[in-house]
Amino acid sequence: MWGSLRRPLLAGLCFALVSAPCALAGTISEKPDIEDRANPVQGDWVRPADIVYVGDSESLGYFGDDLYRDLSAQRDPRTGRPLRVWTYWTCGSDATTWLMGGTTFCGIRSCDGAGQCARDHGPNDGPAHVKYAPLRRYLGEIKPRLTIVSLGTNIMTTHDFDRPAVYQSYLFDVGELIGEIKAAGSRCIWIGPPEPALSTRSIAEYRRLTGDLARIAKAGGCDFVDSDPLSDRAYVLKRDSEGIHYRSEGEKAWEAKLWPVIEPLVMAGLKG
Repeated sequence: MWGSLRRPLLAGLCFALVSAPCALAGTISEKPDIEDRANPVQGDWVRPADIVYVGDSESLGYFGDDLYRDLSAQRDPRTGRPLRVWTYWTCGSDATTWLMGGTTFCGIRSCDGAGQCARDHGPNDGPAHVKYAPLRRYLGEIKPRLTIVSLGTNIMTTHDFDRPAVYQSYLFDVGELIGEIKAAGSRCIWIGPPEPALSTRSIAEYRRLTGDLARIAKAGGCDFVDSDPLSDRAYVLKRDSEGIHYRSEGEKAWEAKLWPVIEPLVMAGLKG
C-alpha cells in the first residue's frame, strides 16, 4: 500500500481515483509502495481524457480491468490516436455518493489516462478512509466526450431497498447524476449491475431495478447496457455476505460478453 497516497488522502484531499487490479501490459505501470513518491491524486493526475469510467467494487476486479484494457486499446474515431481513458472506481459507491461526494472505507483504484495507475484497497491492505468529490467536479476538469458509469449494485444490499421512499429517492439521484453528466457536455453509457445472489435480491426485484435504471438512463439521453443476459449469479462468491461479488472467472465472462455490446456504443458516442 502506498504511504505517499494514504497520508494526503487522510488529510482531506478529494482527488482519489480508481481502476482495476492489473496493469495494462506495455502501457500501464503501477507505482511501488515508496514513501517519497509524489502523491498521484493531485495535479497532473487529473487531466483531460476522452473517456471517464466510474464504478464500484464490481469494477475493482477483472471486470473493470478487462474493460479498461479493451477501451484503452481502441483508436479515437476522430483522430486515430489511442484513446485516453481516465478511471475512478470506489468500493461501496453508487449514484447517490457520486452525486454528492463520499468516503470509501474499502478501497479505490485509478488510472490517469496517461499510463499510471494507483490503488488503495483491501481488506488485507487496510485501506484509508478515502474521500472523493462529486462526479461533476472531475468531469469539469477532465472534460470527457464520453462517460461510462457502472453502478447499481450497492443499492441492492441496503436494508431499506424495499421502502418505496428510499427506492424512489435512489432513482431520483440516478436521474440527477445523468443530468450532471449531460450538463458537462459528455455523452454517457450506463452499465447495469450484474445478477446478484438470490439470497440478496429475487429475480423480480433485480429486474425491476435494472428496468428502472434503463428507463431513467434512456430518458436522460444515455445508452443503457443490461447486464442481466451478460452475467451469471452462479459466479457469486460463496462466502460473500452481500451476495454481489463475483469470482474472477465470472467477472471475466461478464466483460467478455459485454464488450461486443458496448464497443459500438463507445465508438458512436465518441464520434458524436
